[in-house]
Amino acid sequence: MVSTGRKLGKITLTVSLLFFGVSCKSMAQQQPISERTITINMSASELLPANLIIFNVNINAEADTPKEAFEAHKERESLLADLLKEFDIKEEDIDFEPIRMNKRYRNESQTTVTNQSVSLSFNNFGTYEKIQITLIENGFDSFNGQFSSTEISEGKEKALISAIEAAKERAELIANTSGVALGPVQTINYSDHQIGIPRKSSMMAMDAVRSESSMMDFAQTVSVTANINISFSIK
Repeated sequence: MVSTGRKLGKITLTVSLLFFGVSCKSMAQQQPISERTITINMSASELLPANLIIFNVNINAEADTPKEAFEAHKERESLLADLLKEFDIKEEDIDFEPIRMNKRYRNESQTTVTNQSVSLSFNNFGTYEKIQITLIENGFDSFNGQFSSTEISEGKEKALISAIEAAKERAELIANTSGVALGPVQTINYSDHQIGIPRKSSMMAMDAVRSESSMMDFAQTVSVTANINISFSIK
């Protein structure tokens, strides 16, 4: 005859083993199964007509006191504003930053300097040449320009579509060659940028015919590029 204590011992051992087995099975079910993927990095570019110029002007002044520097700056700012009206630069094509003032130390002397950035955009290339001469004649010595396009947004969308299509074609080629099936998209990382360096174009010049030859007579293009990193599952 088995004592009651031994029976309880057997029952406890059996139940403990049962719980341990269930626990192990549950943990095994919770462990994620790593899904196989293929990742493609792809870039695509669109060339756009360079029909716009972004022109940046720095207004600056320097004087012994903050008040004198500020007054000198306001005079130069007023002069630039008059020039923009003279060249018929529209308000919506003008962006500017607030005036910045800083102290400058040279040996034992101290002065106050000001700086203000103004950005203009216009599509009359003849204005670009004239406004530079006028600025120099009026004491401005810090400005630069670069080509851009009124079709930047559309170009970025086209470049993105081209990059995605090319990435999918590349992934399908790799999957088919490797004997696996391409599944749905898992992740996508995307970025775009504009290359402001103009390139030659066979397009006609956009501005009016000039009486004298100029580099502005040759049509240019700017490039926008879309970059993607896209992962597909494979089966």
